[in-house]
Amino acid sequence: GTKLAFSEWNFGAGNHISGAIATADTLGIFGREGVGLASLWPLSTNEAFTFAALRAYRNYDGKGAAFGDTSVRATSSDVDQVTAYASLKAGGSDQLCVIAINKSSTPKVVGLFVVHPAAYKTARIYELSGTAPELVQKPDLPTRGSNMFRLALPGYSVSVVVPSKS
Repeated sequence: GTKLAFSEWNFGAGNHISGAIATADTLGIFGREGVGLASLWPLSTNEAFTFAALRAYRNYDGKGAAFGDTSVRATSSDVDQVTAYASLKAGGSDQLCVIAINKSSTPKVVGLFVVHPAAYKTARIYELSGTAPELVQKPDLPTRGSNMFRLALPGYSVSVVVPSKS
């Protein structure tokens, strides 16, 4: 029953949006693949973007809201440039959270689809992009079909999408 663990990891650029993108993508992969432990090893005294990417998973709203513990399938319409990871929280089968990562320098408008039996109507959006290592809440987004969202992502960005049934 022992799970895979990474005792030290860091992809660098902790003071740049590219470091946030690498960190967010790595955390999504770790969750999807069931990694049991992953310890970040700071490489410098300025890891502000790395820590912002961690907040995308552990405190995206500044009030303790977090990515769940059960992986759910999510895809984007541009899988080469925009990766998506989704989860549910234990005990709350409708508490879905999606991380969408635009790894391209150019803005992308993508379709985002989440596999879940609940029908969501809107989603809150929190975005990390540009030169400030902060997650900023954006206007709510309506669905465009059965758990499908049309999402405008800035170049080099990490977005937290939190669907709601209301």
